[in-house]
Amino acid sequence: MSKGVIKTSLIGLASWIMVSFGASASIAQVRGLDLLDEGGKAQIPFEIEQGFIIVKMWLNGIIPIRMIFDTGAENTILFDKEIAQILGIEFERQIPIIGSDLDSVLIANIARNVHTRVQGCNSVMRDIIVLEDNSLLLNEKLGTEINGILGGSYFSNLVIEIDYKKEKLIFRHPQSFNPPEKNYHVYDLRIISNKPYVKGNVSISGEQMNQLNLLVDTGAALPFLIHTNTDSTLVLPERVMVGNVGFGLSGVIYGYRGKSKRFELGDLYFNEIVTSFQDLLFEELDKNVQLVRNGIIGNNLLSRFRVLIDYTRGKFYLRPLKKKYNKDFTFDKSGITLFAVGPDLKQYYVVAVIKDSPADEAGITPGDLITRVGRKRAKRMTLQDITEKFTKKEGKLIKLTINRSGEEIKTSFRLKEWFNVAERFPKSPEQK
Repeated sequence: MSKGVIKTSLIGLASWIMVSFGASASIAQVRGLDLLDEGGKAQIPFEIEQGFIIVKMWLNGIIPIRMIFDTGAENTILFDKEIAQILGIEFERQIPIIGSDLDSVLIANIARNVHTRVQGCNSVMRDIIVLEDNSLLLNEKLGTEINGILGGSYFSNLVIEIDYKKEKLIFRHPQSFNPPEKNYHVYDLRIISNKPYVKGNVSISGEQMNQLNLLVDTGAALPFLIHTNTDSTLVLPERVMVGNVGFGLSGVIYGYRGKSKRFELGDLYFNEIVTSFQDLLFEELDKNVQLVRNGIIGNNLLSRFRVLIDYTRGKFYLRPLKKKYNKDFTFDKSGITLFAVGPDLKQYYVVAVIKDSPADEAGITPGDLITRVGRKRAKRMTLQDITEKFTKKEGKLIKLTINRSGEEIKTSFRLKEWFNVAERFPKSPEQK
């Protein structure tokens, strides 16, 4: 990979970004520590939207924007060039971003020493990447306004605590941090390019356990993902279903979804854990960069714990929020991918339907506009409200009213764990 080229694979949102544009030369103090108050601490409120941690940030002290807190991305990225132009932010140069399909290309701009402030933190100067053209359509995919990604280089050298129950991040100075002695499970981390990696063990099927290098990724709205082509012994389970595992520059990224027999993280464990399976494109990696990832621990799993990441000492702490931390994970049982459109993101269009899924069997097709879910008008719901309906128990009846070319049509289907009938699916992902 040539210098100055970013290659990106968005899993959930942005699981990793590799860039070589260099660091800013003028840094007043250690990066990350400059975010803290005199007591060596900062508290940042957040919201959970569609499985992502959303924090508020101001650019140049003027415009508030909504950013995804993403431990799985190295850099801070602004999707909306118009915001940067309004603020008069100047760009040093442009670089290409190559999509996960190795074909789609976007142009990004490098902006140096931009005045930023995350809610609850000191104002700091940071380098950011600004997309030339925002074709990611994350607002439509998530049903809420998203302006960018807050990557690991922004908050490096700190101890990060994620309190999902109270919905706040706590940044601490490593020198004032006292490691917890009780109720926490402790793991070693490798920090590579400001991204944390932990080792875990998985048995996809049978008795064989594989040790995996896993990215701890709050920017992935899924429980667990395995890159099956990173180890010849990582084989898909017998029963899988084609599924949407995230979004890339070229659109929806399809892989497989199934259940791994057991996932162990030290003495924490998950039986029959819902797992996404997706090949990692080796072409995305520089030949001189060692492959360090076999998979991802995503935000849906992390949110069952109080999480501490010590970037300086390389330690990872988890405390279960509930006794049954390893209960079953929910997942889509409809086969529908929806986008939210319109000025208020209150119109819900079907953009994809998986072949042979319950929605497909009910005759729902891409382009359909959902106007009612049961008796409730869709415009009175959020995208998250609707998609959560599709994750309920198997057998639940879903009644929809759709608008197709001006005609109102009523249809229904029952939710189904359709990887139980995986023999009906082709060997490669197929989308209707």
